[in-house]
Amino acid sequence: MAGERILVVDNDESVVESLSEVLKNEAFVVYTAEDGHKALEIARKEVPDLILLDIIMPDMDGFEVCQRLKDNFFTAHIPIIMLTVRDHINDKVKGLDLGADDYINKPYDYQELIARIGAILRRTHLDRDSNPLTGLPGNITIERKIKERISSGELFAVLYADLDDFKPYNDYYGYSRGDEVIRTLCKIILSTMEQCGSFSSDFVGHIGGDDFIIVTTPDKVKSICENIINKLEQESPGLFREEDRKKGYIEIQDRQGNMRRFPTSFTITISVATNQQTKLTTHLQISDIVAELKRYGKRHEGSIYVIDRRTYKEEHH
Repeated sequence: MAGERILVVDNDESVVESLSEVLKNEAFVVYTAEDGHKALEIARKEVPDLILLDIIMPDMDGFEVCQRLKDNFFTAHIPIIMLTVRDHINDKVKGLDLGADDYINKPYDYQELIARIGAILRRTHLDRDSNPLTGLPGNITIERKIKERISSGELFAVLYADLDDFKPYNDYYGYSRGDEVIRTLCKIILSTMEQCGSFSSDFVGHIGGDDFIIVTTPDKVKSICENIINKLEQESPGLFREEDRKKGYIEIQDRQGNMRRFPTSFTITISVATNQQTKLTTHLQISDIVAELKRYGKRHEGSIYVIDRRTYKEEHH
């Protein structure tokens, strides 16, 4: 679990200092917040792997912070351990009902706390099938969510978002910068869903690499796709070095030994399968549809979203 990121939220400076020291000695990366507002800001910006959250804080208590974290696309998947001097069963039940993963009373034994942190992180990666880079649910959860939508009989849409020419970027800049691109795309998608989606009914998953899945309703497809495309257009130039941006391209040797140029901005292909016009009965059928739409979309220059084999809209950037 070394290297995973933990946010410590407590208004007691001495507690924060001592707990941070213990966690850093265990090779965790530690963020700290002295109040609920700062905690929400850091959680959204950094998306830590786990949050240690004190209940008794001024202005906004831990219960409200937990509720807000669990009601947000960016932070809903982050496990939370609540820390408090309280020992009332009602407080524990309330915290767990709000989505907290564990509850530890102060004063706590550091060895026990570290053990519980490790157990929750292991369980989170296993149970939620989460992608280690973004923390979003992976293939097992994605499949389950799609099957649930099919079984519901309600209208739904599955969006498959995939960056264009990501491999040349990875080869040119290396995997570390490639990971930063994936995290940036993740933030773009989550901020789009926060703006255009519905937290209670929509879902975002990470297949792997630069491939993401969104499950939503047909009425939101257009606004989601266009928002992602516009945000990517704004963000992507900053992912390239200044000298490359000035040239306007990066140059990579292909498998045949030929030098190819790629622009210093990303475009994206979004394939959309929906049961609005076509009956969808299995997740494999949906997979085949979005794969076919993706092949079609990749033949076009610029960002594009393709809907249902029959209707598509193309955006050039």
